[in-house]
Amino acid sequence: MSRTGRWLLAIAVSLMAFALCVWLGDVLLPWDRSTRIGTGAGAGAVIAGVLGAWASSLITSAVPSPAPTPGRSTASGERAVATQDNSGVIITGDNGTVQR
Repeated sequence: MSRTGRWLLAIAVSLMAFALCVWLGDVLLPWDRSTRIGTGAGAGAVIAGVLGAWASSLITSAVPSPAPTPGRSTASGERAVATQDNSGVIITGDNGTVQR
């Protein structure tokens, strides 16, 4: 299924969950009609929001990058450090000061 199709399905399911909550609130709660519908709409909005966030995480999740191949980074020497695809700061030595 295409990405657009998944989004349309997620929207349809969220709207159906919202409508179901409003209907259940109107049918099951013992208060006056406006309070029942308002409570159902509030619960439906929360549930639809959770469903939307969950669907968004599923639909837009990135494909995990492959693990780095071992053996490409080499280091020699007593205090040598070998890194692969590092974007951070590496501190080596005895005193731990960052030198740029």
